[in-house]
Amino acid sequence: MIAVTDLTSYMYCARKLYFRKVLKVKEKIQELPVKGIIIHKVYELVGRNDREIIASFSEKDSLEDLEMKFRKNYYKTILLVLRMYKKNLKELDLKGLEMYQDIWPFFLEEAKEKSKDLYGFAKNKNIYGEELWMCLPRGLPEIRVSSESLGLRGIVDQVNVDEGFTPVEIKTGKAPRDGVWKEHKVQVGAYMMLLSEHYGKEIKEGFVEYRIVNEKRKVVMNDFLREEIFDLIAKVNKLLESDVKPEKVTEGWKCDNCGIREICYSSE
Repeated sequence: MIAVTDLTSYMYCARKLYFRKVLKVKEKIQELPVKGIIIHKVYELVGRNDREIIASFSEKDSLEDLEMKFRKNYYKTILLVLRMYKKNLKELDLKGLEMYQDIWPFFLEEAKEKSKDLYGFAKNKNIYGEELWMCLPRGLPEIRVSSESLGLRGIVDQVNVDEGFTPVEIKTGKAPRDGVWKEHKVQVGAYMMLLSEHYGKEIKEGFVEYRIVNEKRKVVMNDFLREEIFDLIAKVNKLLESDVKPEKVTEGWKCDNCGIREICYSSE
């Protein structure tokens, strides 16, 4: 059974996927991927304290009070995640303080936007505390799903229960001007297929949430996307059973921050 991320890895660079999965080449740690992993991990963990923060919000609290609570939560979570990845940062000769200074402005803005949205929602509905928490849209984080019939497995960042079990994939990198990147479209499409089987109901849409622009962009399932996913599953399985290395990618920029570049370039 292959992972959904194997499909997107194949789309990005089939040769790299072959080196990692077939030849078992361990990828060197690179600064940009580690930064992205750390940011994503902060998002994964920071929401665990949301209920406590939101349930403690009362009518007498100001927007600034609420923002400060979220800021403290982000601050503590960032420090926790930096400790978790201390070894990785050391291998790159990066200091935790430098990484903190790099990502903190991003999360500071996130705390401001989150506070403003929640404050406006509470004032508009005139609800606070535990009632406010219970009225907010529900999302299930980090849902693991698999399908024997598809030969596919994956971990969905978030499943919006209130919106018909729609998958949401959170991305912290660059967003396209319009729509979603093609790899992200396939990823969300594959999650729709997995969740449709898991919950026994057809799921026709999902979302990619680009945090850097604070936008949630829709992906709609159709026959073309479904066929593309089936085709990719077949191609990845064929690749993993092959004795022939794929050709190098023609887009040289993909190699700039690749962790297996030296081995790849020295191999026939």
